[in-house]
Amino acid sequence: MKKPLIFWCGSILNYEGLKHYVGESAAATQWSYGLLSALSANNVAIKTYAPIWDSAFPKGKLFPGKSTYLEQRFDQTLVRYLNLPWIRPKSIAFSLEKVIEDELRKGTRPIAILNYNPLSYYTEALDKISRKYPDIPWVNIVLDLSDPTVDNWATFLQTTQRSKGSVFLSWWGYCNAPVENKLHLDAGWSGTLPTTTKAPEKVFIYAGKLEEYGGINQLIEAIKIMPDKDVYFDFYGKRSNSALDKLVAIDSRVRFHGFVPDEQLNEACSKATAFLNPRELGHTTNNMIFPSKLLFYIKYRKPIIGPTMPGISPEYNSLLVQPSDSSPESWVTAMQKTVQLTDKETQKIAVDCDKILQKKTWDSQATSLIKFLEAL
Repeated sequence: MKKPLIFWCGSILNYEGLKHYVGESAAATQWSYGLLSALSANNVAIKTYAPIWDSAFPKGKLFPGKSTYLEQRFDQTLVRYLNLPWIRPKSIAFSLEKVIEDELRKGTRPIAILNYNPLSYYTEALDKISRKYPDIPWVNIVLDLSDPTVDNWATFLQTTQRSKGSVFLSWWGYCNAPVENKLHLDAGWSGTLPTTTKAPEKVFIYAGKLEEYGGINQLIEAIKIMPDKDVYFDFYGKRSNSALDKLVAIDSRVRFHGFVPDEQLNEACSKATAFLNPRELGHTTNNMIFPSKLLFYIKYRKPIIGPTMPGISPEYNSLLVQPSDSSPESWVTAMQKTVQLTDKETQKIAVDCDKILQKKTWDSQATSLIKFLEAL
């Protein structure tokens, strides 16, 4: 029996690719890799169309992308484009439409075409494909959509009007999007628990984006006034942050490791005391945030310090050690509370993490997506 086929628009980069292309998100790649691997394990064939987002020429290549930077376990077609400012979104859309139509003209028929985020070049290309092939469902995977309340979802609805359904990673997005066919699928994990240990050091770990809107600066201000001398703060992520660089230079408790292989990050997280999940509370992206980093932390079954967010399903709230507000003083209090947790209290956190993990394997998420696509 022939496997059902899905076309996926979005690149899946390997470690070297993520290091090379600063604009490509490690979190996005890990999310896509997890879901597509689970779909493959459920007997679904995946064909990926992969434009690689580079810095605009002349900083980046005029025609960016190398197949060697793509994850080899998937059938990925590199989508080349003219990388000039203002022109490149149109160029990606043109190239993407062409390579997909070339495949469809061979008689290949996927059960659906999915795009990772409703970016302009995806929606433009797939709108044209949908006009020509209305029998093939087009489904949006919706991540960090620009604040849809600004125009009451008008831009999203207009650019995706020919799509047959939407998958929202954000809980708020799923609840509030004025569309009929929608699915909430926030994040997943492999189903294999990492081995964890209790390290002699008290170590807080932050792994993720280092931009200010992610809340890292409030965390830095909290560390500056944290009186405890026997704790350490390990940061992992791409790019850099000037405030963090300055703090690393003057505070031996703070260590920046940069972007590291998964194996190195896993080893560090296995020994961590707790994880830090800050967020700028008033930022416009909070409605459309999703818990990829949160679920990554949860699999280690250790305390996580951070606020609740509209985009995060309420089922995660009980797992968080929540600062009373976004002030540095509240973060210090939350961190001190965490290092003083009893064994009984940390065990309860582990049990609560297990309850979430049981529901959030990539296998179960892939099954939900397949059922959603079959019902369209």
